Amino acid sequence: MQLEVFSKGRSLLHGIDPRVKLLVYLPLVLLTALSEDRVQVLSALALATLLAAFSRLFGVLLFRRLAVVNIFMLFLWITLPVSVSGEPYWNSGFLNVSREGVALVLLITLKANAIALYTISLPGTSSVMSLSHAMLHLRLPGRLVTVFYFFYRYISVIADEYARMLRMLHARGFHATTSMHTIKVYAFFTGMLFIKSIERSERVYNALLMRSFHGSFPLLAHFRLERKDLAFAFFMTGLFLIIFLL
Repeated sequence: MQLEVFSKGRSLLHGIDPRVKLLVYLPLVLLTALSEDRVQVLSALALATLLAAFSRLFGVLLFRRLAVVNIFMLFLWITLPVSVSGEPYWNSGFLNVSREGVALVLLITLKANAIALYTISLPGTSSVMSLSHAMLHLRLPGRLVTVFYFFYRYISVIADEYARMLRMLHARGFHATTSMHTIKVYAFFTGMLFIKSIERSERVYNALLMRSFHGSFPLLAHFRLERKDLAFAFFMTGLFLIIFLL
């Protein structure tokens, strides 16, 4: 599955209990998201980069995922420095770039990249089934876990259907332009994708009813904490406290 490309590996983090990874992941992400201190956020980004290195994830695919994150950051770099008032950083008469705006968008960019690396390095190095299993063991609501699993499972199915329909358009000689015809084609395309999604959901629902599905998955196997899991938890707790105290 395209969404589980980072879960296959033999690094140290791939072998850590997913329950431990989730318990480590949540406070790190919350601290990074809520922090307003640049040194603290830089330390979080350094730790996230270190985790990605231990996961042996550095490669073209990782940089592509980070590129997607930073494309959105590019729009913030265009708008925030000129929309946030403050001390002028650069002024050309009609365009005023403020220091506060630059500092704000820089902080947001660092946070976004740190959280993306945390997400890929910790829960991203486990399969969807193991994460769902871990959430059930952590006493999260069963319905929430079920929704998470089905979302994770079928978002890739929708993506495959989207790619198939797009190939069908190209096979018929369609080329996107700025004409009204292109707008109509994309409108019909979106509507058909929505209809196909509803039809697929109905088929999945009926298949589950035939298998006596009652909204939760039975736990047939159980995790077992090992020394490496406890050592990783203590190590990450210490680093979390260091970053928090910064």
